[in-house]
Amino acid sequence: MVEVWLPYGLSEIPVRVREERLIDIFRTPSAGTPSDALSEARKLIESNERLQRLAKEAKRVCIVLGQCGNGGLAVDLVKELQQTITGNPQAAITILCAPGAVELEQNLPPETRIVRHNPESSATLPLNNFKGQLTPELNSEFLGADLKIIVGEHKPHAFLTCSGLCDIVFPGVASQNSIQSHLANRKGLSPADLHKERLDIVNSTGDVLALGVVLDSDKTAIYVALGSIVDCLTALEGASQKLLSRNITKTADIVVMGVGGAPQDETLVQAVETFPVGITALKRNGVLIIASECGKGHGDTEFYDWCAEKKEPHHLEARLRHHFNYNGYKAAFLMRLLESHRVYLVSTIPDYYVEKVFGMRAARTVNEALQTAQRTLVSDSMISVIPDASRVILRQAAPPP
Repeated sequence: MVEVWLPYGLSEIPVRVREERLIDIFRTPSAGTPSDALSEARKLIESNERLQRLAKEAKRVCIVLGQCGNGGLAVDLVKELQQTITGNPQAAITILCAPGAVELEQNLPPETRIVRHNPESSATLPLNNFKGQLTPELNSEFLGADLKIIVGEHKPHAFLTCSGLCDIVFPGVASQNSIQSHLANRKGLSPADLHKERLDIVNSTGDVLALGVVLDSDKTAIYVALGSIVDCLTALEGASQKLLSRNITKTADIVVMGVGGAPQDETLVQAVETFPVGITALKRNGVLIIASECGKGHGDTEFYDWCAEKKEPHHLEARLRHHFNYNGYKAAFLMRLLESHRVYLVSTIPDYYVEKVFGMRAARTVNEALQTAQRTLVSDSMISVIPDASRVILRQAAPPP
């Protein structure tokens, strides 16, 4: 038996697969150590003339910390930036933590403030120069800074192209009202348009620098980039496509996947964003087994309502063409997925909601779901495992010449 551990909330849970039934374990190989990443970041900071110049001139500095699977590394990156900026005694430094960012230590220099952004209560200002369909409202500490730097992880995303670093400013430090305006009741938009809009919002705030990392399946940094938000994202996306990609040589009858642990699996509406990764490795009419703790439940009222309607997927998709709703889009995707695949969910959501509202099959453990799936399929069903679907890009291998 081969035992594979899947991230689950803040812990891990195992799946055991007979070796002769296992096709592949899709994880990205580690290519570095935390010290390598920190050393590379230090070199990038020291050699970036623009950052060094702005750090000497700025009076108000805002470092925005976003989500990162390696919280310790994120803190170290912020400290490296701090050391550069504290050479300017006139600079007032604010570290603005977006929702989901790691908790920072309090033993920081006295001129440094730590502020956690709350979409519902933090002070925000409208971004009036944004030429788009909405008027974003962003954290006033961020908008008022002379030097703006964002720090976080870059991740592939099945719906939005990429996520993480590009989302730290918007929706990361936006008001709840502008987030809702961005996600719901839009005409003629797609998930890719949401991603573009987020980048346009960031660019409308002025010169923003970004320090980002790509993490492998073990949450070790395998690439670091620093520069303007556009340059940084371009470099990170190229590295992500190269370093996180795995080829699929054979599709499986059963795919067992972990969503990626906290915070990715805090809610079902977040977890659904990784489901397409598992489908890529799965045969049509195959079985998908998903480990996602969902400690905060389904996570969104609109997503729940769209699923609870029990409408045919094409009805939901027609509605989206007239009034795009991102969480409704995820509900329509799930309903379409369930037409062609059997999906088991291992979570803390009560079985009634898993099965009656969201249409999946509930299981207490991954191994229980796997045994049930094997009994319903042919005896020689083949299995693939994806430990962390949020940090791997799966591609169908090109046929041999």
